[in-house]
Amino acid sequence: MHKTIIDPGYGQGLEELKGSGVIIDSGDLRFVYLSGRVATDDAAPTAEGRQRIVGIGDVKEQTRQVLRNLQVTLGQADGVLDDIVRVRVYVLAPMTREAFGQIHEARAEFFRREHYPASTLVVVAGLVRADALIEIDADAVIQRSG
Repeated sequence: MHKTIIDPGYGQGLEELKGSGVIIDSGDLRFVYLSGRVATDDAAPTAEGRQRIVGIGDVKEQTRQVLRNLQVTLGQADGVLDDIVRVRVYVLAPMTREAFGQIHEARAEFFRREHYPASTLVVVAGLVRADALIEIDADAVIQRSG
């Protein structure tokens, strides 16, 4: 068994907070544990841009951005969203029926019905990032044999 850190620069300063992950290789299976992600623009060309929250006030757009960020990080482990087996979703209170629906509509754009992950939703009083309405972490299992 071998452990690899994704984004090893994470935690070397507060100037650019972003999620990281851990890959555990075990034979034909690769287990990937992705830290919680918020709706930052991880593809922005500058550190300041990468810290900016996308979709301020819009939980559906923030959910989309979080899933795009998870998708990119998972790709570093040669995985795809279909490999995600479990997510934990943290949503800023108050949680409304409308917001719940918007989150699930956005998730349906990324996860195929036959590969929908197990999910826990937790309503929280606050998130670390100002303007963040949602944070998601994920666990994935990637089949490595062809």
